[in-house]
Order: sequence, then C-alpha cells, then structure tokens
Amino acid sequence: MPFASIPDDELKGLLPFARVYYEMYPDCKIVTQEIRLVGPVSMWFHHVMPFFPMVLLPKTTMRNVILHLMLGNNVRVLMGNGRLTDLRNHRMDLFNLESYFNTVPLEPGQWFDSFHINFRPESAGELMDTVPELAGLITPEILQGEGRINARHVVFNEVCQRALKNILCCKQIGDTAEYFLRRQAVNLLTVFLRAMRQDAGEVRMSTKNRKKTAACYHYLVRNFAKPHTVESLGERFSLDHTLLEASFVARYGRTIPEFIMDKRMHVAYLALMKTKAPFSRIAEDTGFDSVAAFRIAFRKYFRVEPVHFIKGQ
Repeated sequence: MPFASIPDDELKGLLPFARVYYEMYPDCKIVTQEIRLVGPVSMWFHHVMPFFPMVLLPKTTMRNVILHLMLGNNVRVLMGNGRLTDLRNHRMDLFNLESYFNTVPLEPGQWFDSFHINFRPESAGELMDTVPELAGLITPEILQGEGRINARHVVFNEVCQRALKNILCCKQIGDTAEYFLRRQAVNLLTVFLRAMRQDAGEVRMSTKNRKKTAACYHYLVRNFAKPHTVESLGERFSLDHTLLEASFVARYGRTIPEFIMDKRMHVAYLALMKTKAPFSRIAEDTGFDSVAAFRIAFRKYFRVEPVHFIKGQ
C-alpha cells in the first residue's frame, strides 16, 4: 500500500526510519514497521488487530534468532515444529526459528504489539565484530537451538521499556538514527541475556531491599550526571553495596555504572540532535569532567564519534 494511502491516525505512531507495511483485511488490520540496520541485526514492530475470529500464520523467510517482546493480549502459538508456546504480555522470549509457518488463533479484539530483534545464525561472526557486547548470543545453545530457547519468560522491565520507547519515539533518519537504534537493541539484548541466565533464586531480596533498589533506580534517573560509586549509593540507601549492585542487576539487567552511562548517552544524543550546544556544555551536563572523556565514552557507547551525528543531520 502506498504511504499516502495510510490513514492519518496511523501515521502518528510510525518511525521515519522504518519501512512500513499497512495491511487492512476483512478480518484484521496489521501494521508492520521494518527497521533495517547496517550489519546483521534488524528490528520489526507489528501491530495486529483482529476484527473476527481468525488464524494468523507468521513465518520467517529464513532461520533467525529472534528476541520477541510482547505487548497487549496474550496469545498461544503452535510453532511449525509442533511445539506450543505462549507469548505473554510484558514478557520477552528468545527463539531460534526455521522457515516454517506458525499458527496463532485470535479472537476479535485480541490485539497485540509484537517487537522483534532478529539476526541470522550464520551472521554470528559479523555480529561479534560489529557489537562485541553481544558475545553472550554466540553460544551453541542459542545458535543451534530450536524453538524457544529460554526456559522462563523474562519480564519486560523498566530499562527495557525505556529502550523500546527510545526506539519508537526516534524521529531521526539516516546514520543519526541507525547508531542510536542499534544501541537500544544492544541494551535490550544484554538485559534479556542476563535475566535468562540468572537462577530464579540467585538474588533474594526482602520487600524492604526491593524498595531500596527501586529508590536507587529512580534517584539515578534524575541524578545521572552526578559522580556516583556503588559504595556511595549503598550508603545513601542504607544497603550493603554488594547487595545493592546484585539486586540492581537482578531487577533491571544493567549494572549501576552501565545504567548511568545509558542515561548520560541518551541525554547527550538528544542534545546533539535538538540543540547546537558545544561539546563542552554537553559534557558538563552529562557528568563528564572534560570533552575528551565525553568523546571517548560516546565513541565506545555508540561506536561513532559525536561529531558524526552533527554532520549526519
């Protein structure tokens, strides 16, 4: 369907960087956004709205490793390999799927949003070269698996919600979007991998300590630019710093320094896109003591110099 034929009320939620497929059938509406990135990783966002009882038959065109995030109603899937699996609201699952049809019966109003991050197993070497942080994906368990890889659903936590919001609210195109979107995908994948490999009872927190960990998270959201150590945060929230760090990773899938860097880099990216502030001002606003330190951190995080973002606008 030509872009001009998409209803105006559907345009507001679309990414400028995405290729959009809008399909209206008598029994359902499907809006698909394909986010192509340089390298082996791609992202897809599907909105499915059934009007009548129907059977959806999704299929991958080739074998893919897929991180799947489900938002909306739960659905039950009969995969092409004969196994049943549930896709649950606000849960994430990792799949290695052959090119076969999967069967998804739907009832009227059983809408859902399905977000995928895909890569092909044969591209594992390229993935490692492009994004070394994703080494945890390059294992026989994942690359040679079949169907759903994780034994337990992984909760779509606050860090994941922020990363997905950053993806869906990105209004940039070209390189300025590509590096940013790829970084959000890396964050989602690393959060998932940590949660998947964590023993259910590995970190036991009392209700009081869970609240302290959550308080630390919300404090860092507002105060990311201040100089912090895990020890100083443990003292602030009256929690042993070792337990605080372990609890933070268990709850959010990021270490405290990683989370602080995520926040700093997101603010720096927005400053580069929306203002003409000099690097010295951006460095100061995001908690770096020099432009050099800011540029090194930015390059390590996005794998590109900050000046590239300015030139790419």
